[in-house]
Amino acid sequence: MPEHDLVDAAFTPERLNAIPMDERASEEMRAFSRRRHDDGAAHVTWWLWRTQEKHALTSLKPSQGSMFFLDCGRGPFAVTAAHVYEGFLEDRAERRVRGCQIGNVGFNPEERLIASGKNQGIDIATFRVTPEEIAATGKRIVQGTDGSWPPPPNIGEAVFFGGFPGDERIPIAAHEISFGLHSAMVPLTSHTDYQLCCQLDRESRVDVRGLGLPPEGYDLGGVSGGPMLQPVYRDGRWGWRLVGVLSEAVAAGSFERVTAVRAHFLLPDGRLSR
Repeated sequence: MPEHDLVDAAFTPERLNAIPMDERASEEMRAFSRRRHDDGAAHVTWWLWRTQEKHALTSLKPSQGSMFFLDCGRGPFAVTAAHVYEGFLEDRAERRVRGCQIGNVGFNPEERLIASGKNQGIDIATFRVTPEEIAATGKRIVQGTDGSWPPPPNIGEAVFFGGFPGDERIPIAAHEISFGLHSAMVPLTSHTDYQLCCQLDRESRVDVRGLGLPPEGYDLGGVSGGPMLQPVYRDGRWGWRLVGVLSEAVAAGSFERVTAVRAHFLLPDGRLSR
C-alpha cells in the first residue's frame, strides 16, 4: 500500500465526523483534503474542439467541456453531458470544426457515439474509447457496477465534483493551451429520481490548496460532463463510487449550485435507460 494510503487510512469516517468545525482547517486536515482532491481529479479530463466561421478566415475559437471514463465490468467508455455533445454538433453544423480532442488524444465524437440522452430527457452522452486512448490521457477509470446502481448519498454526506471551467483556459502559444481544474468536496443538499444537487455554502469553505477561494458568482461553465463521486472507505482504504454526471453549475450572486444527473441511467455497456 502506498505511504499516502497508509496515512489516509487513519482518517476513518468516524474520526472525520468527530472533528469539530474549528479544527477542520488544520494543516493535517488540509493535507488530507488535498490528497483526496488530487485523487478525485485523476478521474476527469477535458474535451476541446476549435471552430472557425464557414465563410471567413477568422481565428480559431475553442469550446470545451469535461469528460471521464467509466468501466462497469464490460469495458471502458467515455462519459460527458449530452448538452456538451449537442454543443459540438451545433458548432459542426454552423461552423468549421478544426480539430477535436480528449486531453491530447484526437477524437471524433460522432463516430464514437454510443448513446445521447437528449431525446430521453437524460443529460448524459457516452462514447466508445480504447484502453490505449485512456492511457494516453493519463487519467484513471472510474469503476462502476454491472447491475443496479446503489442508492444516492444521504443528504448532508460529502461528494466530490471536478471539471474544467472555460474561464480557467489560458492560451500559452499558438497551438498550446493550459487548462485549470476546479474541484470541490461539498455536502449533498437535495436529490430527486433524476438529479443530485449541491447548494454551495461559502461560510463552511476551506481553502485546502492555499490559492484563495473563487470569488462570489464564479462562473463554472465548462465543468459539465465531469463526474460527481462519493468517497467510500472500505477495508482501510479510501476510494470512490460514481453517483452522477455534472450537468449544470449556477452562479447568481450569492446563490451557487451544482447539479448532476444521477448515474443510475447508465447501463454497463454505455447505453442509457430510464
